[in-house]
Amino acid sequence: MRSISQTFRCFDEVVRHGSIRKAADSLHLTAAAVHQQILNLEAQVGTPLFDRLPRGMQLTTAGEIIIAAVRRGQRDFDNVMTQVEDLRSLRRGHINLAVSPSSAEQLVPDAIQAAMQSYPGVTYSVRSGNGESILKWVETGEADIGYGLRRKSPPGVVEVRAFSQHLGLVTPPEHPLMKLGKRPCLCDCLDYPLILMTPDTELRAMVDQIDHREQRKARPLVETSSVSMVRGLVADGVGIGFLIAENVVEDVSQKKLAWNALADAGAESFNCLYQRSDLTTTVAMSMFLQFLGHAIEATENRFHTGTQTACKRAARAK
Repeated sequence: MRSISQTFRCFDEVVRHGSIRKAADSLHLTAAAVHQQILNLEAQVGTPLFDRLPRGMQLTTAGEIIIAAVRRGQRDFDNVMTQVEDLRSLRRGHINLAVSPSSAEQLVPDAIQAAMQSYPGVTYSVRSGNGESILKWVETGEADIGYGLRRKSPPGVVEVRAFSQHLGLVTPPEHPLMKLGKRPCLCDCLDYPLILMTPDTELRAMVDQIDHREQRKARPLVETSSVSMVRGLVADGVGIGFLIAENVVEDVSQKKLAWNALADAGAESFNCLYQRSDLTTTVAMSMFLQFLGHAIEATENRFHTGTQTACKRAARAK
């Protein structure tokens, strides 16, 4: 067992033995060194942790609180170190993923490729579908991990982690809506031809939760279940669309498209990771969840910063 700190180790041993001398013998330290550690901890806490009695050292009420926290922290530290050792020795494993079609296009492949750099022996199965399908696959055990727009989980499925997700306007780079000097609202976009996802998709659900508040409804020129079709039609100048940042990373970096987070209150939602409540998280799953989380956060942070910068430039130009 690797101790969190020498001070906590000395404190724990004194509690166990009821004696500074016996604790020192156990730790192969001098009694003076152990005593000094106890004095330092008491000074930091601001109250005595032991009653010094003729029959030995006895915990005060404050000491009982501290030792419980120390031992709980030590257990957590031991568990973390075990997981780290498991990751270091990870050679193989398999992960079943269920994600939305939009996440399957770039976000998940990027996370898999990043994970493969360190853990090439892990294999993956990825299926895509709408939110209800994702949760159903997790519930039935066909998927270890589900990732999609937040919704009520079925019995036995739990939300593991949530990520803030913004719906954004997608246009050609020089489109007038990208020169407003502010983040656009859905109502700013309704006079332009709209390329929308079909009603059964997660991305359309995000549009609809804004749209139901508007007196003028969004009427699509084209509806499609393909994110790539939305990007292609928008890039060709056919209309404008609404996608999340992860859908347009490459096109924006290559200046084929522009993306700006919508200002509507309903444009911010949450994408969530789901697992079965009775499923033991494997080392391989823990590893991949870290890579997927990093990919999600990196994309969101990159576009959040970029959107603010673009708006400031447009405002100065006016």
